[in-house]
Amino acid sequence: MAKNVTPISIQPVWINFTKSVQVLLVPQPDDRTLDQYLEFRDTVIELVQNEKFKDEINNSWLQDTTLNDEIKSALILELNAFSRAVEVVQATEKTEGDFKGWINKLLGRASTVTGSVKDILDNLPPYAKNAITLFKELIDIFKGKD
Repeated sequence: MAKNVTPISIQPVWINFTKSVQVLLVPQPDDRTLDQYLEFRDTVIELVQNEKFKDEINNSWLQDTTLNDEIKSALILELNAFSRAVEVVQATEKTEGDFKGWINKLLGRASTVTGSVKDILDNLPPYAKNAITLFKELIDIFKGKD
C-alpha cells in the first residue's frame, strides 16, 4: 500500500513539478528548430503556474468526491517523484552529453505524469484542462522522437 501523503492541496506539488519540467525545456544545439517554440514555452509555463490555473486545479482537487485519499496520495507521490528525479540527474550527470541523454528520458516521464494529472482530475474547468493539454504538448515537442 502507498505511503500516506496528506493530500490537502495539489498547488505546491504541481508548481514544483512544472518548475522541474521547465529546467528541461531549453534550447538544444542539435535541434535549433526548438528555438521557434521558446515563446510558446514561456506562455504555456505561465498558464500552468498562474493564479487562475492554481485556483482551478486546487478547487477540482478538493471538490472531486470521486477521488479518494489513496488516489490523491498516489498522484502526489508521482508528481514529487518526478521533481526528485530531475534533482538526482542534475546532481549526478555532470557532462552536457550525459544530461542531454537524460533530458529526453525525463521529458517522456513528464509527459506521462502530466497525462496522469489530466486523466485523474477529469473534472477540471476548461481553462485548467486546456492549459494542461498545452503543457503536455509542449513537453512532447521538446522531447522529440524516441
